[in-house]
Amino acid sequence: MSEDDLNKGVGKPLIVAGLGDVRDQLDRCFLPLGLELDSLFAGRKYVGEVYGRSTTITIALRTRNKYVTSDISYRKFTGLWMDISVETPVMSRLMMAQPRGWARRFSAFVQRWRGQRPVENAPNLVENFIAFAHDPAWGEMFLADTAVQSHLILLMNNPTLPPGAAVYLTPNKWMWTTPAMPSDFTPEAAQQWVYALGHLAAAAEQSPPMTAVQPSWLERQNPTVAAFLIAAVFLFGIPALLFMCCMLPALIVVLTNVK
Repeated sequence: MSEDDLNKGVGKPLIVAGLGDVRDQLDRCFLPLGLELDSLFAGRKYVGEVYGRSTTITIALRTRNKYVTSDISYRKFTGLWMDISVETPVMSRLMMAQPRGWARRFSAFVQRWRGQRPVENAPNLVENFIAFAHDPAWGEMFLADTAVQSHLILLMNNPTLPPGAAVYLTPNKWMWTTPAMPSDFTPEAAQQWVYALGHLAAAAEQSPPMTAVQPSWLERQNPTVAAFLIAAVFLFGIPALLFMCCMLPALIVVLTNVK
């Protein structure tokens, strides 16, 4: 898929973005791998096995509101978000990403909050590379493998990828996620990405961490339920928290002035 083919609908209303061609090209990239198309609203989902390993690929539309007037708006197509995940028996956590600025600080805060620690001697694979692991010693050994490094560079060092691209190991799953589809999206590139993630899983399985990590409550839920809960937190939980943070000081001042 050329850059023109992928980007021709970016910035246009969804109804005229010409996404049918994009969906057809996605099918030509992933169906030959032996995956099957699964239903997904406003996107594409492919499931099946690649080299005997359960694999799921999800491509979601990214959109935003474009306001014509204060009362009239439409949804504008802004690109594609892609997740590739493969199953693994390894029960641990490892995060590798290349965030910048405030995103880097936020990522580090989230990882520490979840009990992960930085891999201090991680190789400098790509610009702004960071790594956090439940077992930093194992993470350091894993990242020292030159084969592992080559697969990570393939997944994270594409010049068309945004800084948000990341590779994760969670209990029973490896995932590569990128918030924008690379412009050189071709069947050959899709095959390389799926195989690279599978090779990372195989490398971790050869010498897994000694301590197992159990999946969180959210990770044990059905993906649809998990997505709904995350959306609910962003839609209702965060606004409610901000409201409380703003109103609590005012409430304290009122109460302290009441005689």
